[in-house]
Amino acid sequence: MKRLNLIIGKKQLVVAGLTVLLGAAVAVNFALDSGTKKDLTQPSAEVSASNYGEAEYVSQELTDTDAYFAQARLDKQASRDEAAEVLRSMYQGGDLTTDELSMVADDAMQLSGLIESENKIESLLKAQGFEEALCYLSDDSANIIVKTTGLDAAGAAKIKSTLLSEYEVSSDGITIVEVN
Repeated sequence: MKRLNLIIGKKQLVVAGLTVLLGAAVAVNFALDSGTKKDLTQPSAEVSASNYGEAEYVSQELTDTDAYFAQARLDKQASRDEAAEVLRSMYQGGDLTTDELSMVADDAMQLSGLIESENKIESLLKAQGFEEALCYLSDDSANIIVKTTGLDAAGAAKIKSTLLSEYEVSSDGITIVEVN
């Protein structure tokens, strides 16, 4: 009798019980699902366009303006990545003094702050109804490029107000460019 206990232990009984339970769950699931099979290759009328994460094919031609903004965003990201890489290589160079390392760290923080401000300004401008917006900030200037059909004084004032709410720059250093 003792030999039988060694062959079939508590662990083996638990594993066997869980296997039987899993098999029963699969069988019940199969039995319940077999009556409600759907053709997954055909679009269902139950699917609506408001489902989160749903992909939708849009057949829209890319205009010159859209291409401009897409290329400008890529160029902007590439220049920011290059600046960050230069700062990273300087910081990890190993031959800098403590003061120089502190200056590099300050430059990296300033670059990070500029990128964050640019993104925030672009988002705010889009929320205010501008179709596309790009923002380029530096120490003493700000360049805003917006896609709009006819920028009036009120629109320019709205852009300037949004810019100044997020970043401090003199009025002489603000440039607003309209792209149709």
